[in-house]
Amino acid sequence: MAKKDKAVVGIDLGGTKMLVGVVQGRKVLASVKAKTDPAGGEREFFATIAATVAKALDEAGLKPGRLAAVGAGCPGVLDIKTDRIVSSANIPFIKDYPLARKLEKLLKVPAAVENDANMGLFGEQRFGAARGCGHVAGFFLGTGIGGALILNGELYRGSSGAAGELGHIFVDAMGPACGCGNRGCLEALAGRLALAGEAASLAARGGAPHLLKEAGADVRKLKSGALSRAVEAGDRQLRDLVKRKAALVGLAMANVVNTLDPECIVLGGGLVEAMGEIIVPAAEESMRRHAMPDIAKHVAVAPAKLGDLAIVMGAAQWARERLDA
Repeated sequence: MAKKDKAVVGIDLGGTKMLVGVVQGRKVLASVKAKTDPAGGEREFFATIAATVAKALDEAGLKPGRLAAVGAGCPGVLDIKTDRIVSSANIPFIKDYPLARKLEKLLKVPAAVENDANMGLFGEQRFGAARGCGHVAGFFLGTGIGGALILNGELYRGSSGAAGELGHIFVDAMGPACGCGNRGCLEALAGRLALAGEAASLAARGGAPHLLKEAGADVRKLKSGALSRAVEAGDRQLRDLVKRKAALVGLAMANVVNTLDPECIVLGGGLVEAMGEIIVPAAEESMRRHAMPDIAKHVAVAPAKLGDLAIVMGAAQWARERLDA
């Protein structure tokens, strides 16, 4: 069977859920979500992967023999010299771990693994908001803030494979502690957890009545959707808070613009999907205000287009190109 007739599986692999897609060319034939529980151990984790891939292939109407390769986007740092994942904060047993080799053994096809944010931006550059651009930066605003870079049309991974940690651009010397161990990182100031913390305080003080009515002041309940609905319902102080956080993202974007002169910056992640109409223009305005004007005028800012499928499509295409599948 010709390679072009075979499909590639892309996996968005997370600590609490995974999304598996069967991709043929530019088309996702089927996608299946599943919950994951790394605390259940390595065997259970891979059993879930195998079952989810099998279900996705079945829904796509394909037999395993029609599968050419598998690509996976996984949170964590990849050592490009050994092709092992150094660590993944959300999956405890992944430490100096040969994930690609494990997937090859499990699924009986060649496998390629990369950082999930890298795969998200790669998907957007090949198929989505940055299609056709050779120099792209991506900021993905979720629980934290992920980042990735594409330079000269290729994923930029740095000397060790860890390049693109844009969520850890230094923003404020007096800022809060970050999960990376430093203080004042963009993620610690503008990720969803940071936004939710300040939103909860705002709600408790009476400044966001719609948010208080729907979700209370419990940070754990303040997901992107709840924040978005409260803004739409008229919580103006909450809208202003979101815009201030977006302006901080724009400040980090300006640093990237001045350093790398990209053609395009892609903004994605759950917060952008929920409140992109507020976040994208506020971040862009801040970027243009802080970056060197002669560089910034050439930079497009775009919301991600592929949504949940960005990592799946990026990982599948990464495997196809890297493994010539």
